[in-house]
Amino acid sequence: YITNNLRMSNVLFIEISVEEDGGNSAVSYKEDGGRFAETQTIKLSVDTKYSIRISCKEELKTQDMLLNGEAIYMEPKPPAPDSDPSLKVYEGRFSTDKVDKTKKAKRDVVALQIPLQYSLLVALQCKYYTLKKKKSTSWGETLKNVVVNYKEEEGVEGTKCVVSSVKCRKIMPR
Repeated sequence: YITNNLRMSNVLFIEISVEEDGGNSAVSYKEDGGRFAETQTIKLSVDTKYSIRISCKEELKTQDMLLNGEAIYMEPKPPAPDSDPSLKVYEGRFSTDKVDKTKKAKRDVVALQIPLQYSLLVALQCKYYTLKKKKSTSWGETLKNVVVNYKEEEGVEGTKCVVSSVKCRKIMPR
């Protein structure tokens, strides 16, 4: 049971990119409309290494974030020169080596447990493609970041972080 006693509203940004020999390359997402639980799907490949970056105003309580139950070390990084200098930035790596491709007309959920003052659970809707279908992962919009709005709520069981919205943002052409 959670009351509507809102203490503060916050936002964090999640960036995901493919790690390649020459650096990182972009990840895509697509608009799914109302066909699935969420309206947007992030497109990932199996057997691939990824970089994940979290930017927020709040420091992480520990430097381990959970991605589908697996711990990922999140290394503190300085904010980008063109961003808000008060942002706390953390970067980690994950692999989809043991992930199966998503079945046709289905979507998978990637669960991120982010250790803020109160743990924040973010569910990202994804579709995993085989490396043979790598071209399919680039169809759609180029992902700039995922904007997660969350709030802290007081309830009978104490204070919790609750996600209020998750939205993919695209890279705008120059």
